[in-house]
Amino acid sequence: MPVCEIVRPERIVNTESFDDPWYPGEALDTMVLIDQDGKTTVMTTVLCPSQEIRDAVLKSGMTRGVAESYDKLDEVLASS
Repeated sequence: MPVCEIVRPERIVNTESFDDPWYPGEALDTMVLIDQDGKTTVMTTVLCPSQEIRDAVLKSGMTRGVAESYDKLDEVLASS
């Protein structure tokens, strides 16, 4: 069952699924925002359905995609 929980300004929890799934089941993503000394730290946790799926996700190159997304976010925030 899909999950979406937003606790402003500290946490977003959501279900991760794909229209064209490449692994069975869904992952649960939790993003925690920590404000300290005028800077915000983002910590994201992805809970996969199994260790095997977690290992496959990590081998998929997703870390590069996540890093690119955070770089884009930095650009957007710097321009606002």
